[in-house]
Amino acid sequence: MSDNSLPMRPTNTPFDTIRHEDERGAYWTARELMPLLEYSTWQKFSEVLQRAMEDCEKAGRPVDEHFNLLVKNPSPKGGRPQTDYRLTRYACRLVVMASRVGGDVAALARTYFSDMVDAAEEADIAEWQQRAIRSYIAKGYSLEWAQTRVKDILARNALTHEWYVRDIREDEYAILTDQLHMGTFGLSVAEHKALKDFPIVKRGKRLTYRGDLPPAMTMTELALNTLASIAARELHIARDSRGHDTISRDVDDAARIAANARRELEEQAGRPIVSRRNMVQNPDGGLWARLPNPDDPDGESEYPHDRWRVSRAACRLSGRCAAPCCPCAT
Repeated sequence: MSDNSLPMRPTNTPFDTIRHEDERGAYWTARELMPLLEYSTWQKFSEVLQRAMEDCEKAGRPVDEHFNLLVKNPSPKGGRPQTDYRLTRYACRLVVMASRVGGDVAALARTYFSDMVDAAEEADIAEWQQRAIRSYIAKGYSLEWAQTRVKDILARNALTHEWYVRDIREDEYAILTDQLHMGTFGLSVAEHKALKDFPIVKRGKRLTYRGDLPPAMTMTELALNTLASIAARELHIARDSRGHDTISRDVDDAARIAANARRELEEQAGRPIVSRRNMVQNPDGGLWARLPNPDDPDGESEYPHDRWRVSRAACRLSGRCAAPCCPCAT
């Protein structure tokens, strides 16, 4: 299934007037898109198409599938064949970004093409989501946590894709990630890992925390993490930001949005959202869900279950829990 199989929402934009259909679905041609993006010569627009194709390749997408070369025959009056491209919705979005056109035209084009969803990618994502959820449940997480984590992964991937095509170097990802995390939670990624008692390892001459933070986050922490990623991506698109300085400003603004949500929730719930609970050590599903919450009002769980490293498989096989403190003990 191609990305053009999704039905189009009825609209009255200029981009609807140049939309075509064939056996592969909806498409647009570069020659017809060119004047709508306020380009008057094919030579100039060809440079835009080239940048868009490079961004497509960087994103790991098949360029030929999204930018299908068309060579139109000359008219009966003669002349050279004319080069054109059959563009998918995704290709049009990249062209709009690469064109750097401004004003109302840019806003309309970004909204029109950014809202379109790749149906093939959607199907692949749906299949991956189910596999990922099953995998997390098998590790002891609850269904609700697993679903929240999957949404967080998708939001993060969408955000880093925007960074990739908006001239952010890969070595800047960690800086922007920490910046977004600090603004959202009030502490850095490393400080958050320290709070959750991550193991410390030595890499070369440097001490660092082993493991990724998101699998250790609570469901509420993950939800805020997802909100921060979504907000940052939306600001990048709405403002057509490019380069580290403007992307960094978007990240700061997105972090403030997420931080305000965190503070409001903390005020209403009467407790901090940033948690010392390490969900890798203390998942919230299966038998683990019956354990006391480490975030209890006394600040210390009555049963620090993570010290025992209980094997749920051993519990099931033997009929007796491997840890005396576990409520499943028989």
